[in-house]
Amino acid sequence: MKTATVAAFLIVTWILIYGSPFAGEQPKVGHYYNSPELILPMTFAHLDHTSVECIDCHHNYVDDTGGDSCMHCHVTNVEVWPLLEEQFHDLCRGCHEDLAAKGEAGGPPRQCIACHVADQIP
Repeated sequence: MKTATVAAFLIVTWILIYGSPFAGEQPKVGHYYNSPELILPMTFAHLDHTSVECIDCHHNYVDDTGGDSCMHCHVTNVEVWPLLEEQFHDLCRGCHEDLAAKGEAGGPPRQCIACHVADQIP
């Protein structure tokens, strides 16, 4: 019982001094990129992915389906729109998980806030 009390005291003290580890910017749903329904904001740091072949993500370079941003089709195309979350989670998170399985640095695949923040450039 005494150990639990000391642990609780230390946790409360940590939060009072350093703040909650769960605090910070929280993503807000909205009609980003003219989405037909509310979605979370998304960001993608191209400069952090220079070791990845462009066509690994940009299928439109291969199948010539368009030259706009990813979000242009993935949010506005009625056939693709329902798959938005599944497609990006499978592609992005899947790549990060593959790197982690190989023991390579690959960023935070399970930290939602790493990708779900507002971005001026999709």
